[in-house]
Amino acid sequence: MKKFSIADCRLATASDRFPLAILGRMAVAPIPNRQSPIASAFSLVEVVLALGIVSFCLLAIVGLLPVGLKAVKNANEQAAAANVLNAIADSLRSTTSSNAVNFAGSFGTNQISFSLGGAATNLSWSNLKLDGSTESSVDPKRISAVVNITPPANLLSSGQAVISVAWPAQANPIWDATTRTWSKAEGSVTTAIQFLPKP
Repeated sequence: MKKFSIADCRLATASDRFPLAILGRMAVAPIPNRQSPIASAFSLVEVVLALGIVSFCLLAIVGLLPVGLKAVKNANEQAAAANVLNAIADSLRSTTSSNAVNFAGSFGTNQISFSLGGAATNLSWSNLKLDGSTESSVDPKRISAVVNITPPANLLSSGQAVISVAWPAQANPIWDATTRTWSKAEGSVTTAIQFLPKP
């Protein structure tokens, strides 16, 4: 029976399996990095610059709000003034008479009247709401209106009228009949009409 020594039982090493010359020429494979790469982030300077740009844009938009609100209010008042002007013109064209001399009509709660062959009539209202009705003690007055009527001489002739509406009524605008303009008014609309009396 053959005896083995402890030296014969040792484990084989890499140098035993491969000569040193071969080990020196072997390429070493890189070990892959299994960690996720670090994501790039914004610097503090970039964040502050972006916040500054956004703040500037928001301030510009907020600065335009009063201008826009004033334009909307002015457009509403102009539309209401045009409606009141048309209501006055329609009521003047539709005036009627029971005696073929004195004619009367109305718009809202307001009266319009003239007499055939009579003197020129000047009517004015300084306390109208946007719908043309007269304001009450709790409602704000918004529109002032003026009508200068030159009545027809008889039932076969036509009359003439100048109708003008101004806003805001709170400013107490003043009508100049000579120049047909308003003072102390933010805006106004004016028209001239001809009408035939209805017997």
